[in-house]
Amino acid sequence: MKYITTAVIVLLTTTCFVGCGGGSTVQPPPPPSISISPSSVNVAPGGSQQFGASMSGNSNPTVTWKVNGVPGGDSKDGTISSIGLYVAPLSAANVVITAVLQSNANISGDASVNVLAPHRIAVRSTATLAEFYDVTTGDSVVPRGNNYIRLATQNLPGGGTTFYHSTFNVGTYDASVTETALASMQSSRYNTVRVWLNGCCENGIGDPAGGLSTAYLANVTDFLQRAKNHGIFVIFSTDWVPSLGGYTNSYADCTQFGGYNTLNLCAGGVQANTNFFHDLAQGLVNQGAELDAVLAYELRNEYFYEADQSPLNWTSGTATTADGETYDMSDPAAQQQMMDNGLVYFTDQIRAAILAVDPTALVTVGFFPPHGPNPFLLGDPRIVTVYPAMANSTADFVDLHGYPVVWNLSMAQLVQNFGFMGYQQQKPVMMGEYGGFTSAYTLASDAAGGLEDWQIQSCAYNFDGWLLWTWDTNEQSELWNALSQGGVINQALAPAMRPNPCSY
Repeated sequence: MKYITTAVIVLLTTTCFVGCGGGSTVQPPPPPSISISPSSVNVAPGGSQQFGASMSGNSNPTVTWKVNGVPGGDSKDGTISSIGLYVAPLSAANVVITAVLQSNANISGDASVNVLAPHRIAVRSTATLAEFYDVTTGDSVVPRGNNYIRLATQNLPGGGTTFYHSTFNVGTYDASVTETALASMQSSRYNTVRVWLNGCCENGIGDPAGGLSTAYLANVTDFLQRAKNHGIFVIFSTDWVPSLGGYTNSYADCTQFGGYNTLNLCAGGVQANTNFFHDLAQGLVNQGAELDAVLAYELRNEYFYEADQSPLNWTSGTATTADGETYDMSDPAAQQQMMDNGLVYFTDQIRAAILAVDPTALVTVGFFPPHGPNPFLLGDPRIVTVYPAMANSTADFVDLHGYPVVWNLSMAQLVQNFGFMGYQQQKPVMMGEYGGFTSAYTLASDAAGGLEDWQIQSCAYNFDGWLLWTWDTNEQSELWNALSQGGVINQALAPAMRPNPCSY
């Protein structure tokens, strides 16, 4: 008998991933993953950040967003919407944002968020007056300090030079001199310093390539860190938008306006200011700056209009300003209404832009006295009326400047010109500049006594803070500074020597 054997041949097919001969290699597909943009970011307290998720083969995957593992987040670490919009808490935090693929919970991606500390100084109303206070301790705060100023001859972008603020200029910012000054202020128990941002010149805050200079902002950030280390809060002030960076492009449609009226009344000028301050706040956030050391953003060192520039020098016709209103230039009352409304609109628009980035910030505007009712700067085309416009604005406080003797106004006359009495329940009033001119005081010791008297007199009108012009600016020889002639002015004004600014 024959037996027939059937051989069953099994063909095994093997996919070769790594060199099996034949000279070809087939790589396995990468495992799916999600990436989040941005992957790491600083956010102001209460600020927002839009996140996006992408996955290989699916640029817009459907994901569930989490904050520190909590879907949608919570009040402690911040919340995030279904489309990835994160809103930070009102306190410092380090959080992880996670996007989880809804079709496969094993696939996710992370991003890190550093929520900066909130501003420590805020404003509140009491039974009698508005005041500054420390949100951490709840204690009232009276800002006392100095204007810290460096001046130098600098190049203008269009040619020529000017002598102007150079404190944070790229290439000349001096961290060691800054450290010494702030340490000395701390030893005198000052708590506030006011500084200038330079927009006029090369190596200033404007970047020729567009926007703001990150190197300049790095110097500002360094200053903030040092100020915080010495328990000092910082007010940023400026005179105009940067000449560099593209901000003045908004002026193209401002043909009806001249001089400072362009910045204050033209829609393009207000937009330029709005863009600048938005970018300033965002730039400090991006740098991870110590926001809790910032007392306030000051929108203008001294806000004014120019009577000899259009449209204020017109005697007929109409002008349509940034607020969309049209005013009759033949009517002095209409001109005044235009200026009052312009101040409020300017302040409100820019403050809103700052708070969109940095929601816990304070915002102020500075002023020199109006021309009347007590005669002051007669014939000077720079004009402004502070109240009641500032009371109707969203500014958190008002910075009024006053210099004894040389301005030929008594304290009572100064207050009358500003017209702020009765409005301090709504906003504190600070004297952000006061100082002693050498033409008014022969010796620094004379200035010390005069400035001490001036400060005490102002207490009767409820000024809530004083900043001397200046701490140590020897570049400005027409004024005595705090350290002149052995520091006699500092000895008269320092909280370490006079804890109560309203008494000798």
